[in-house]
Parts: sequence; structure tokens; C-alpha cells
Amino acid sequence: MSYESIKAILNASTCDSFVGLKEDAWFDAKSAPYNLNSALDRYELAKDVTAFANGSGGFIVVGLATTPVEEERTEVVTALAPCAPADFRPQSYVSVIENYTHPSMNGLDVRFVSVNPEATFGLGVINVPPQDPDRQYFLITKVIESGEKMKEIVFGIAVRNGTSNEPFTAEQLYRYTQNGKGAIAQKLNTMNEKLDAILLNSRPQPEEVNPEDFYGDRTAQILEELG
Repeated sequence: MSYESIKAILNASTCDSFVGLKEDAWFDAKSAPYNLNSALDRYELAKDVTAFANGSGGFIVVGLATTPVEEERTEVVTALAPCAPADFRPQSYVSVIENYTHPSMNGLDVRFVSVNPEATFGLGVINVPPQDPDRQYFLITKVIESGEKMKEIVFGIAVRNGTSNEPFTAEQLYRYTQNGKGAIAQKLNTMNEKLDAILLNSRPQPEEVNPEDFYGDRTAQILEELG
């Protein structure tokens, strides 16, 4: 499967085609809607959406029954388990995603897809298109709510400011994740790669060579090449 193949199923309104599909890097099947009244479920929604945004995009499809495929560590869709429109309100999902993630995601599409002519049942679809790599990584902004600590991948950063300890905001933390993509960082990475190549390809010299002298000369040469 791929992002485009899942998109094609939805565009063609052939939802029965989901039966038999396995979850993969672009597809996450949910048997029931997220409970947006639960702090934990709101966190899980943000975690699932940002995971796709930090990868190659993907779809979360709500209303699909699954069973585990233990040997492949995935799940396969066994049947449609559609929900009612009242149980999947797209705007409510968009609101949670906007409030629980940073930065905003380009092209995010949340909608309800009917599976019967009366439109009384259907699938909830969260489409996370591939994002600009320069805007990654997307962050979960709320990890503790109403005294309840969310689980797994949560961490924070605090800095000393005068006489107080102040945690980074989501915007500050995001900015720091972007610093590694700057021109200086890229030059340092290039230098490290060249030094690693020297280490791997260097052969024993006939005479004793001081490694510090050798790498010092090569480092100066590389820095000169990088300008």
C-alpha cells in the first residue's frame, strides 16, 4: 500500500476495499472514534496525527474492525464497523489537532465518508498529507492535562532565566529542533562525515604518525574547503 493507493480508495468511495488491508506506514485503522472528552484520547489523536506528519503522510480511518497479525506486528481489517455522523464531527477533530500540535499541518483534511445512501453511517477519515521536510518535526503541545500525565514519548526542556527555571514553549522547542537544519549545522555535519570517511579509509602508515597531527591538518583543510 501507499499514501496514494489509500487516497484512491476513498476518492472512489469503495470503502469495502479496506477489508483485507493491513495497517502500514501510511494507514492506521480504528474500530471506534476517539473520545474527545477524554484527555488521554485527545493526546492519542495528537500523537497519531503527528506521527504521520513526521513521516511520509498517511490516513487514520475510523470505523474499521481489525484483528492482530502477530507474526507481522500489525493488524488486518476484517470488516467495516461504521459509526454515526454524531460520533465523528470533523470540526471537533480539527480543533483538537490544532490545539494539541505545533506547527500547523499543511493540507490536513478531516471528513466523514458515508457508506450507505441514507448517510446514517460511515467512516471518519483523517488525511495527513506528506509535509514539507523543512517544517518537521511536528510536536505534541499538551502532555499533562487536569493533573493526568500522558504516556510514552513525552519530554520537556527547561532553561535557567535569572532566578527562575522556565520551560520551553512548544514554539521555542520547535525552533530548536529546526536549528539542526541550519547552514552552520549542515557544514559541521559535512565535516564530521569527511572525518569519518578518513577514519574508515585510512591505512597504516610505514612510520609512526601522530593521529592528532594527522586529523588536525585534515580538519584545517576541510574547514578551508567549506569556506
